Amino acid sequence: MNPENEEIFIGISVSFILASIISLIPVWQLIIIPGVVAGALCKNLKRASLTSGIGTFIAWNLYMISGLALKNIYLIFDQFGALIFGFGYGWLFVLIILLMGLVLGFIGGALGYYIKSVYNDYNHRKNNTNLK
Repeated sequence: MNPENEEIFIGISVSFILASIISLIPVWQLIIIPGVVAGALCKNLKRASLTSGIGTFIAWNLYMISGLALKNIYLIFDQFGALIFGFGYGWLFVLIILLMGLVLGFIGGALGYYIKSVYNDYNHRKNNTNLK
């Protein structure tokens, strides 16, 4: 397998697995953590944000599908849509939630990539100053 494709596969897998585990916790704001971890594994900002965004989006998509099928949460979304926009706009809330997961994955991936870059730069400078 190509190392670039392997990096993308590992990033999406790590992001998906961690996002699936964190989706079980009622604090949805922690969903940025899988993006940070997957972003730190990538060598490129574009790949870091894409892999973590896609992995988080897939995990939230499966979570929403299970919630819609098993818990019938669409009725709640439809009621919110009726309160704000009118009847029949529950799909808009489902779409907003899925896009929010995608955006949080993108942000987490970029954040993880930059944290790794700052850490590597700090270690590089520290090691170069110790050699003199």
